[in-house]
Amino acid sequence: MSPAAPRAGEWVLGRIGGAPVVVAPTSLLLGLLIAASWYPLVSSALSGLGLTTVLGVVVATVAGVGVSILLHELAHGLTGTLLGRRPNRYELYLWGGLTTFGRAPATWTPWKDAAVSLSGPATNLALWAAGRALIESSSIPLPAAFAIWALSWVNLALAIFNALPGLPLDGGHALSAAIAQLTGNHRLGLTTAAWGGLAVVAGILWWWVIGPLILDGRQPNTFNLIIVAMISWSIGSTSWRILGLGGGSRAAQRLDLRQLARPLAILPAETPISQVRDLLAGDGLVLVTDADQLLGSIDRTGLREAGLAEAPGHAGATAGQVCTVLPAAAITTELTGPAAAEAMSRARSVSRWLILVEDGRATGAVPTGAR
Repeated sequence: MSPAAPRAGEWVLGRIGGAPVVVAPTSLLLGLLIAASWYPLVSSALSGLGLTTVLGVVVATVAGVGVSILLHELAHGLTGTLLGRRPNRYELYLWGGLTTFGRAPATWTPWKDAAVSLSGPATNLALWAAGRALIESSSIPLPAAFAIWALSWVNLALAIFNALPGLPLDGGHALSAAIAQLTGNHRLGLTTAAWGGLAVVAGILWWWVIGPLILDGRQPNTFNLIIVAMISWSIGSTSWRILGLGGGSRAAQRLDLRQLARPLAILPAETPISQVRDLLAGDGLVLVTDADQLLGSIDRTGLREAGLAEAPGHAGATAGQVCTVLPAAAITTELTGPAAAEAMSRARSVSRWLILVEDGRATGAVPTGAR
């Protein structure tokens, strides 16, 4: 089973360039919430056109938001591919998405990370411009014009919001990469963008909750509170972990992943699976290579999932045929402190293992606890 393949509880929409496009079931719930909040406005604006038309516009708008987010993520993937780093997974959550890339080549530099990050908001900005131009230059039926108008402004909001300079937003990744490019200090870039993330959360809370209460005496509606809570938690928790704040920061400061590492073997792709099976008799990991290219990894769980845990019937299988592709987030050069804790957190969402790289070579693998 490939790591780029869907995990339990995910839906696969298809594959683009070999990378699966998966969507979390929770997106359906959020889509229903968005539809419910959008329905009263559409019903009021198109009241004379009938219930079927109103529902069609609502559904088309919600679906259009999903397509806009998909195009945003595909822009990340295309830009990365053009610059030399192919994506291996697209994840959609309706309120956002995530594009996971393979291991960066040796020639990869931070400015390329910035370009990949900003390509997403740039795509939403282009969709906004296209929608506005279409409405102004064409004679479109009112229901379609209403949906396009709504999607145009949604894309403008996505462009602006994602470009804000705080992690884990695209603008935060671009800011971090720009600082790393200019100073050579990767940690300084992460820290600056993490503080930016907390500033973004403060701005969201003021604009949507605190400001209306204090200045207007107006209580935010339930839907807005749900969206604010979801977005603020996602941004705030990421920035909080990177900065090492809170009660867990002391433990993070003392963390040394090398002390948790399991044995690691590196084998060529043509290695018989029987030899891999023997090496995995203990609790470790096998990395599979083809010349100087890392193809993926194999562990005992992977062998069981592929039906290769037992010797009979699989004499001709090789390591290269059954290995699991490793996402970039499953490999780290950060071995100690809060940066290592953050690396472990990122790896846990995409892989059962975090590969430790020291002085340019893989030295061990740490179980992440993922299934």
